[in-house]
Amino acid sequence: MNKLDLVNAVSEACSISKKDADAAISAFLLEVGKSLERKEEVKLSGFGTFLVKDRKGRIGTIPGTNTKIEIPTTKTVAFKPSKQLKELVK
Repeated sequence: MNKLDLVNAVSEACSISKKDADAAISAFLLEVGKSLERKEEVKLSGFGTFLVKDRKGRIGTIPGTNTKIEIPTTKTVAFKPSKQLKELVK
């Protein structure tokens, strides 16, 4: 499913226009992004939690040349599914 598929599904499920569904989904995604930018967790009951995690720096190898490089510490977005979502996917 991509964003257009999601817009169509929300539009049908909520009996609203595709334009309104797209605006709502875009606003939702923007707010999730802003919260993560502030290092806040985004908890959606029954779905899961989006959070920012630190990824430790490490030594990597360039394939083909076997040259060692240092990969710096970075931040990444992680998703932790809820128990309900895990059960649904089983």
